[in-house]
Amino acid sequence: MLDRIRLDADARSVGRARRFCASMLGDWGAPPDLVDTCLLLVSELATNAVLHARTPFTVSISRNRDLRVEVVDADPTLPQVRDYSVDAASGRGLHLISSMAADFGARAVEGGKAVWFVLPWRGPS
Repeated sequence: MLDRIRLDADARSVGRARRFCASMLGDWGAPPDLVDTCLLLVSELATNAVLHARTPFTVSISRNRDLRVEVVDADPTLPQVRDYSVDAASGRGLHLISSMAADFGARAVEGGKAVWFVLPWRGPS
């Protein structure tokens, strides 16, 4: 199962990305803790697309044995996990994703990049 939504590069799109994923996860019968984790992580990816890529972006969500969320934007610059001070106001999104996701990564795609994470699927088959 796969679905996607195209969003503009504005702050409202972060909430739209969350609502889109929440709707899909609800349709698929995902347990609440998986929904919460997914929505937190998709917020991080969508926020990065809005703040750093500053281009329209696509959020894709799919599930088979795992749940996979991918954000594709038109900025070819791959994200890098950086060390920030404890009191930094931002910069922890990729650390959060790497600590909560079963897997995550980024790759170049035609016209930009894709950043994704995987969570173990724990809902109905």
